[in-house]
Amino acid sequence: MKTVKITRRKKVSSRVMYRVLYILPLAMLLYAFLTTNLSELSQGFQIILKSNDVLLTDYLAIAGVGPTLVNAALVLLINLWLIKKLDLKPNGIIIAALFLLAGFSFMGKNIFNIWPFYFGGFIYSRYHQIPYKNVVLINMFSTAFSPISSLIAGAMSDHLMLVIVMNAVVGGFIGFIMPTISAHILTLHSGYNLYNMGTAAGLVGMLVYSILDVSKVNIEANSLLLQENNPAVIIFFVLYSITLIILGWRINERSFKGYRDVMKHTGRLVTDVIKQDGFGLSIMNMGILGLLSIAFVLVVGGVMNGPTIAAVLAVMGFGSFGKHPKNTWPIVLGVCLGWVMFGIDKPISTLVMSALFGTTLAPVAGEFGALWGIVAGMLHMAFVVNIGAMHGGLMLYNNGLSGGIVAAVLIPLIDAFKKEKKNET
Repeated sequence: MKTVKITRRKKVSSRVMYRVLYILPLAMLLYAFLTTNLSELSQGFQIILKSNDVLLTDYLAIAGVGPTLVNAALVLLINLWLIKKLDLKPNGIIIAALFLLAGFSFMGKNIFNIWPFYFGGFIYSRYHQIPYKNVVLINMFSTAFSPISSLIAGAMSDHLMLVIVMNAVVGGFIGFIMPTISAHILTLHSGYNLYNMGTAAGLVGMLVYSILDVSKVNIEANSLLLQENNPAVIIFFVLYSITLIILGWRINERSFKGYRDVMKHTGRLVTDVIKQDGFGLSIMNMGILGLLSIAFVLVVGGVMNGPTIAAVLAVMGFGSFGKHPKNTWPIVLGVCLGWVMFGIDKPISTLVMSALFGTTLAPVAGEFGALWGIVAGMLHMAFVVNIGAMHGGLMLYNNGLSGGIVAAVLIPLIDAFKKEKKNET
């Protein structure tokens, strides 16, 4: 049995790690089938598959809780099966990718519209004669373009074979080019934006949308969001977060020892918490971030709708790959200050999403301190509310695009101040 080092004194098998990862999708399925009858599940699932998925598409609002949980569970299970089949050991980036998939399965991704990007990645691996396991993670992140697959399906809904062929061509092409593009984009922000694929996909999305726009293709954005909290949904994710903390505590020899070391990381790419601090501390950190994120949503008067849950799960997932309470709170505070100072007149969900997804800039706070983290959060708030129009909602990682551009501008600015200080001395 293969093992990976999780602490300096203890090892845990890959099988145990996978079992922990299976908890979320299985719990989602259990909740869905216990609370929703089969007829409602079927009807809601069909609504999900037929939606155009352009930002913002809240599956909870259009299809209901049960069908949305089934969709998220299926997306997770398929990807878990795939990475296990490819003999990949769970690490920080794999868990981050899985949780991002799970989160956006509440607001734009489903089992129908994600497959073309895996197909493109497979062709890429054959073309370059490399193992597909080297590409699959990029494909998982490339599903940011799932609205394009849904739009193609909607435009050709009467011709199933044509839909499959066109998605294979268009989505496959995107899946083919994204490994190279994402690698080059990393240098733009120097690893200070955790959602690197958001920046890469955003730039490609802007190009695609511009072509469609000048071609007079009309794309309508969605704005229907769940407006009231469902206590059961909140309890579900609170209990899941607590479960991760308890499991992490048990795996970490029934202690929180070493958690301070987790919060010493800057978070800059690549920070794999599992490799550096252990699986136990990693999932413990994820659970703590989950509770803090949910608390933030409720304190500011937000609603746990599809986009908000996506944001919470994104924060949790990247708790294994760079985020922790110490480097995320300055970003959240900065976003909130920007919201107030700039007098942004948007629904409260915009604040919640911008703050939680905005923690993609956590490495800025981790590397340069809380003050610069707050500045990064404020800049992100100002930018992200305007950037969606640039890609027309064709790309789901809106905050990743904003975070990458903010980091690309802010990091040289910080360096300029540092150099100026040296010259003065």
